[in-house]
Formats: sequence, structure tokens, C-alpha cells
Amino acid sequence: MKLSRLMIENFRNFEDVAINLSNKNVVFGMNDVGKTNLLCSLRCLLDRKIRSDGFSESDYYHRDTSNVIKISLEVDLTDRQTDRDSQHIISKVGGSRDSSELNRFYFQVIGTFDHSEALGVPELFWGNNLDSMHKIPQNGSFSDIDRLFNIIYVDPTIDLDYVFSKNRKKLFDQKKLTNEDIVISQEISDLTFEMNRKISSMEVMRNFQKGLTDEYHQLKKEDITIELQSEMAIKGFFSDIHPYIKREGDNALYPTSGDGRKKILAYSLLNYLTKEYDSDRITIYLIEEPENSLHRSMQVALSKQLFDYSVYGYFILSTHSSELLYEMDEASLVRIYSQNKTDCKSYMYNVPEQFKSIKKELNESLTTALFSDRVLLIEGPSEKALFEKILSIVSPIYELEGGYLLLVDGIKFKPYFDILKELEILPIIKTDNDLKAKRGDIKSFDTIGFNRCLNIIGKKNLEAITIDYSSKDENGKLIWLISDKERMVFDKKRELYEFNGACIREFEKNNIFISKVDLENDLFEVIPEKLTNVFGDNPVDTLQDKKLLNMLKLIDNLNDEECYKIFNHDRFKALKRLVES
Repeated sequence: MKLSRLMIENFRNFEDVAINLSNKNVVFGMNDVGKTNLLCSLRCLLDRKIRSDGFSESDYYHRDTSNVIKISLEVDLTDRQTDRDSQHIISKVGGSRDSSELNRFYFQVIGTFDHSEALGVPELFWGNNLDSMHKIPQNGSFSDIDRLFNIIYVDPTIDLDYVFSKNRKKLFDQKKLTNEDIVISQEISDLTFEMNRKISSMEVMRNFQKGLTDEYHQLKKEDITIELQSEMAIKGFFSDIHPYIKREGDNALYPTSGDGRKKILAYSLLNYLTKEYDSDRITIYLIEEPENSLHRSMQVALSKQLFDYSVYGYFILSTHSSELLYEMDEASLVRIYSQNKTDCKSYMYNVPEQFKSIKKELNESLTTALFSDRVLLIEGPSEKALFEKILSIVSPIYELEGGYLLLVDGIKFKPYFDILKELEILPIIKTDNDLKAKRGDIKSFDTIGFNRCLNIIGKKNLEAITIDYSSKDENGKLIWLISDKERMVFDKKRELYEFNGACIREFEKNNIFISKVDLENDLFEVIPEKLTNVFGDNPVDTLQDKKLLNMLKLIDNLNDEECYKIFNHDRFKALKRLVES
């Protein structure tokens, strides 16, 4: 089984959205855009405890109760021949699945508002055609859908004591006691009785019990006495069991203190319960902002659990943390954002095969950008250092306003560009007008800078160009002069830029900005005096040698006026685009 699509109509801040899902889903967006509401929509469909409360007036979009709430989950059963969960669904839904569509199946809740009850009454349906759904058999608040799905909602403040106490009876079910356990249990009961007898014999206890009984009789004449007993004697010893920490080589027991430790232990307990008690149902985890109270290293560890551990076969996770996405692979990225109305965009993310070895680094770069509205993709650390300096002067809160600089560091622009664009995050590119000599033909050069940009917008590449930097010596022998090559390549780059104005305009419409030559020459066009003052003769050559080191030297010498001058120049439109709201 594969979670395929979630459709929400007229529920809270969602008027009408359809979200593509996978079995592992990451939901992100700014605060108050509807991440919690999205998780709640699935709980209204699949969680009996939530569904039984019905829909309140405030659950309806703009409180308009004239329209019904409709929440539909589509699952893909293409793997029904081999997958246990798909087969489980098919066996439970029976005749509600016909032969017209075998690969898809839908679960749906419809909430029609009953004004006499001041409540939206949920009705459950399933079927493989949204236009002709079958009502799901129901017995009171319990439905056949509840035999299929187990929803585990994990809120940001998950409480270990609550989870443990809530599940104590299930964990220590008396019916599961072995004969040996029963014998031990009776021995513990006898010991408990003897312990309480000993406690009651203590003078301090006798005095307190008598004093308390006397005070009671002053208020109510009644033939009773007050006695103090251990709870174990009354409720059984299982009722007084709590988890403690025991360190290796240390016999002492320590309370499970610390919010982070308690949270990890609570997750461990939920995982244990799922494996031991709900293996006959399809468990879907709905996890809300688990990063709360967790140190960064524990967030990374939890990321590995979520994306690698088989217990988490199906989950929807809402988060503000990029660390939780370090191990991300084969996940649907769901961005919720609000302009005129709340909208959702999703993108199925797979780590490209060529990047598997550096998955963490790739994910770290990408996932931080996912929490922004506009992202400027740049090639290397020297660009990043320069742009951070300029933005610190011109727009020091650009990150708070949704901007982000993403260093691709040799990784191709296109994967980032496509993901961001699909999620309605504005991708911006600043790149060099690179030429690269072909192997085996030193006079032929690929226009890799232009072609990089053309590839991103789906246009045909430019043909390779010829640069003949050969000459003949006094003996007529053919020679190749590197100095001539550098000059001719430089001239050819400028020529390419001037003669491809239509391409340039098309690039800029797509927020792609290519240099006439490269970053260093762009700078020289804007602030030639400063570069000459800092680096002397041939400042561009100097700046391109030990690029980052020399760029840092330049940055140290840039004043505010020069930063604004760079920012406002046509060669650096990308920066202005980044800070535009």
C-alpha cells in the first residue's frame, strides 16, 4: 500500500486542496498556516477518538456550515499481489471494491452540519470511485475503518508519564501472566500485605492515623478509622511501576528526567506498543514538531529512525527543523503557505543516485532552504561570502523576511531549482558564463554556462564554439599561446553574452542571471577603483587566484556605499530579486 493523495474540502483553513502523498511525508511552512489542521484532517477520518466528537462550527471553512466538510484519502494498491497491507485492505472492504479500478481505493469522511444538534455529524465512506462510494458499516462510534487503521498522534509536548500510565493495563495485562508469573505475583501480594502491616505498626504512622481519625470524628460522627496504605496493596503492584534509568556499571536508579530523554523514551514506548499490540492494523504516525526539547544531535538520530526504521512505515511529520530531514529519502515534501488563501504544494523527493554517498550534505543544504520563500542559488563560497556582506548592509533581516542563500558547491543547480519551484519557493540563480574545452579538440569549447541555464528552463543547448588561439613561429611551426587563449576566451564570453540577448531575457524571466564573464569581472565593472586599490594591477586575476581568501580580503575593505552600489547594479539583479517581497 502507498498513501497517494489527501483531499480536504471546507475544513478549517482549507477551502479545497489536494495533496500528493507518499508513505513518508514532511509538512512544513510558517507558523499558523495550517500544519496542525492538516494532521487533524486525517485524524477526523481515521482516528475514532477524534471522529466521535463530530465537527464543531469552527471546523468549517470560514464557519460556513452550508457546505459539507469532505476529507478523502486515496491509497494505491498496485502492489496488492505482494504487500500485506494492501491485501489487508482488500480483505476488509469486500464488495466495496469493484473491478472498474483495482489500483486505487478511497476512504472518506463527510461532515454535514446538523443545526438542531449544533454539530457536524461525520459519515464514513469507502470505495474505488469517488462518485459512487459505499457507506462504511458502523457500530456506535466504532467503524470497520477502525479495524484497518491505527493512528498514533504524537504532539510536540508528548508526555512520557501520560503515555506510560495510559497504556499500563495493556502492557501488563493479567491475562498474559504465565504460571510462573502468577506464583511470583502472589508472592509479591503477600510481601505487600506484610509491608503495609509493618508500616502501620510504626509509631509515627499510628500517631498520625489516630490524630487524623480524631479530626474526622470532630466533623462527622461515624464508626470508622483512617488507615494509610501503600497503593500497591489496593491497586496491585503494576499500578506503581514507573520507568527509571540504570547506567551500565551502576546499580543506582535515576529518574527519567529531562524533556529530551523523556521524549525519546516516549517514542520508544509508542514503537514498542505498535510492534507488540497493533501489528494486525496499518499504523500511521502523525508527528507534530518532534524537534521541541530535543538537542540537535538527537534530532539527527530521530531523523535516521524515521526514514530507516521499519516501524515508521507510514508517517506525516510537521516540522520547522532541517536536522530532522538529514536522512530524508523517498519522502513527499508538502509545503503549506498562505497568500490569498491557504494552499499546498507537494514534491516527491528522492536523493539522486549520484548523490547517495553525500546524502546528508545534500539534504542539509536543501532542507534549510525549504523553510524560506526565496532562495538564491550560488556556485561557491566566495560568492556566498560577498553576498552575505552586501546583504548585511543593504537588507540585514533578509532571512527573517524569507530569503536564503544556498551554496550548491559543485552540485548541479537543476535538482535544487526544480524542487524549489515545484514547492512554490522562488528559486533564483546567479552563475558564471563558463566555457569548457572539449577533450581531443583544443580549439572547440562547450558553452557550459549558457547550456546550464538553458537546461534548467528546458531549452535546446547552444552548439560548441571554436576559439583558435594558435599561431606560427618564425619557422612556421604551429604553437599555442596560453596568454592568447585567456584573452580570446574572455572576448568570446562577452561576445556570447551580447549576441544572445533573447536567451538572457528568457533567463531573467525565470530568475536566472548569468554573468557577462564571471563574478570577478562583474565586480570590476561595478567597483574598479576599489579592486585596484586592494589588489593593485590585474585585480581580477588576483581575485580569481585563491578566490575565497582574496574575496574575504576585499570584503574587509568594502564600505556601505560600495555595497549599495553593487546591490543596485544590473550585474547583480539576483541580489535585488532575493530581497523583493
